[in-house]
Amino acid sequence: MAKESILSRLRSKPENSSDEEEKLLQELMELKVKQSQGQLKETHKIREVRKSIAQLKTLFKEQQENKE
Repeated sequence: MAKESILSRLRSKPENSSDEEEKLLQELMELKVKQSQGQLKETHKIREVRKSIAQLKTLFKEQQENKE
C-alpha cells in the first residue's frame, strides 16, 4: 500500500500543520548534522524531508489564498 502523502494528511487535519513544520525542520537539521559527520547512510532522507517541507509550505499558501 502506498504511503499517505503529507499533503493529503494535513488537508484532512489542518490543526497539526504548524507542529508538523517544526518537526520536519528539526529532522532536516539532524539529518544534515549526521551527513556532515559521515554517519548518514540513507542520504535520500534529506531530499524526502525537504520535499515534505515544500509541500507543507504549499499547503499554507493554499490556505491563505482561500481565506482572502
